[in-house]
Amino acid sequence: MTPDLRRWAAPLSITVALLVARVASVPAITDPTGAPLPTGVSLSTPWLHVIAAPLFTLWDGMSMLSMSRLEHCLLGFAGLYVLWRFIRWWQHRRVVRELGYAALAFVVSALFIVAGAIWHRPMVALTGVPGGMIAVDFHSHSNASHDVEGIMRNWDVQAVRRWHARAGFDAFFLTDHNTQNTNPRQIPPGAPYVCSGIEVSAWRAHVVLLGTSEVVDRGPYAQSLDGVLALLRDASAKFGAISIASIPEYERNHWDNLEAWVAAGLGGFEIVNASPKANGLSRVRRDSVIALAHRTDRIVVGVSDQHGWGATSMVWNLVSVSNGSPRSGDPCAAILGRLTSSGFQAVQVVERHRLRADSAWPTWLTAIGLVWETWRAMSWPLVVGWLAWIWLAAVAVRLGRSLVPTHGESSQLAV
Repeated sequence: MTPDLRRWAAPLSITVALLVARVASVPAITDPTGAPLPTGVSLSTPWLHVIAAPLFTLWDGMSMLSMSRLEHCLLGFAGLYVLWRFIRWWQHRRVVRELGYAALAFVVSALFIVAGAIWHRPMVALTGVPGGMIAVDFHSHSNASHDVEGIMRNWDVQAVRRWHARAGFDAFFLTDHNTQNTNPRQIPPGAPYVCSGIEVSAWRAHVVLLGTSEVVDRGPYAQSLDGVLALLRDASAKFGAISIASIPEYERNHWDNLEAWVAAGLGGFEIVNASPKANGLSRVRRDSVIALAHRTDRIVVGVSDQHGWGATSMVWNLVSVSNGSPRSGDPCAAILGRLTSSGFQAVQVVERHRLRADSAWPTWLTAIGLVWETWRAMSWPLVVGWLAWIWLAAVAVRLGRSLVPTHGESSQLAV
């Protein structure tokens, strides 16, 4: 390899890898049950994402990782950086400079993580939803929930509503933990519509109740499995609600009890949950839950479980309703009616491609796997955005180095 070509080896290698990923491309969105998506349904990407493609696509990709994958991703990027800087130090032996680079890298990484968590930036949204259908989220939270109370002080119902609007939802269920933030009917009308619900912390289980505006006393349901079964029976009979089993609790603590849950009156299951702590359900177990739901005519849904962190929507639900246009008025009653009458066929889940917890990529290669799976699902405008930054960075580095005198040149100038 000639010296000139060697100087461009890094951007050339990254470009080739990106184009190979495009050859192995996958759909950006799919239905986890295997059903085809309606014609025209797609993702709408803001121009800011295209202009700063590496930044926004990595924010989205990391936001869609399970907690375990996220931890390994951060460690992986740190390890790659340390390896790169060690090689540079070995070549030049400039300790002070490397310490400066390390401090700068730490600051930049911290800013990247903090901005990704708290900046409610423009979002990739679902678009092209056919007439007669609406996009719904069945599980979301405001700052009334105990796990963000006092932390996300500005995350009120209207903030939750704005988040769902940017993501392309027509309606969402506000399901705070064991409490009701406000009566959604007191919120000004308009899309996305706010539907009533609550998430009940039962015995080693979380159960979302859709359609109730009551505050449910969790005490009787938090003592034993019998309490959970009682909650599932009471959901419809006492609270007039539809019960949905939430991930990860039902998988971790009640995997062998799901048949009993269904027999007690469970309305459905989450099969996708975008919260990092709940985003680890394997495809094998997910398919097992889908099979159980299909056999017993139960609902399956995907949920954001949004608590105010980040600005990435990973999953939507399409529901057919008689007044399918959000402009036709509040669809909450129609959504609940569809869930009650249609069972397994009531909802079509739409989830984004991502590096899954059970992906073939080893955990120690999560950082590389994240980039690869992100590339595979990108649209061509995002690919162009990535290529532009790869080569702009390469040219900037070359220009910067050409302006810095070499050691020999410095000696000659001194003479």
